[in-house]
Amino acid sequence: MKASIIITSYNYAQYIERSIRSCLSQKFPEDQFEVIVVDDASTDNTIEILEKFSSHKNFRYILNEKNVGVAESANSGIKACFGRYFIRVDADDYIHDQLLFLLSFYLEANHDAFCVSCDYWLVDEFENKIKRKYAETDPVSCGIMYRTDLILKHGLYDPRFRHREEEELRHRLAEYYRAHHLRLPLYRYRMHDSNKTKDTDALAKYFDFINELHSPDAT
Repeated sequence: MKASIIITSYNYAQYIERSIRSCLSQKFPEDQFEVIVVDDASTDNTIEILEKFSSHKNFRYILNEKNVGVAESANSGIKACFGRYFIRVDADDYIHDQLLFLLSFYLEANHDAFCVSCDYWLVDEFENKIKRKYAETDPVSCGIMYRTDLILKHGLYDPRFRHREEEELRHRLAEYYRAHHLRLPLYRYRMHDSNKTKDTDALAKYFDFINELHSPDAT
């Protein structure tokens, strides 16, 4: 199998159906990709929504018994996936129908790339475009296609991180992390009141944790 899409979710029932449909609607051979949802012990009706897609042969889901955070949930999806490449999509976001084709084609043509990211649009609750963002200057944790074997070889996400897990990964794997960027806005980052990135206290906490772990003086 060529590619896996991993969606991590916690209490995003109001958005996740849109996310899954965009992933299953890829213009890509159905037998060459899969969509895996890792639900992090949601307390809303997320599971009912996931069951709607059970008839799709290339869709499956994993249910965490307890809430473990985004990093460990992403790791569960990576360990379970069959794709040569994988990409993460947040449950409140969605993607362009050519994303898998273009990013996998790029990795096939550029063997020195550890991963490739795409640009993204910030969109509002009604999916109106707000602003185009460039992955090179404003990276996010999703919309990045990785070579699965290299992530498994060099290290998964640090399960201690509930925010900034991608940033920590870049620091830790800097020696191997040759990130390429495709300047096409193929990802849609939805802005709403419960975005994780609006939790400034948590973001600051994990920023300090990254510095503690990876500063030149760290032992």
